[in-house]
Amino acid sequence: MLSFQVMLIRAMSSAFETSQASAVTIGHRMPILATLPFWPHPDNLIEASRMVTEKFEALAEGAVAATDEMAQLGLRAVFGKADAHDLASGLISVAVAAARPAQRRVRANARRLSRH
Repeated sequence: MLSFQVMLIRAMSSAFETSQASAVTIGHRMPILATLPFWPHPDNLIEASRMVTEKFEALAEGAVAATDEMAQLGLRAVFGKADAHDLASGLISVAVAAARPAQRRVRANARRLSRH
């Protein structure tokens, strides 16, 4: 298992990258949202639908992944195989697992929307 410091640095780096991709995605989607009530172009309607559904999918996937990581951490703790360092690292693992589906989607959206 990686050290707590390495896990924390990787998580922070991923959060920074995700925030940058989110800014790109929001920048591309704001004009779509602003014009949608006045000029409902089919491509814009598809993108608006995607905006909503992908968030629910990422939420469900993240919840399942976080639950799995938390169960593994709980089992290690119950059987006495986890010290304080393992618990701290385990909580970072839970957070990373929960965020991973949203991170994948926002990075993919930033790449896809930047090509247009």
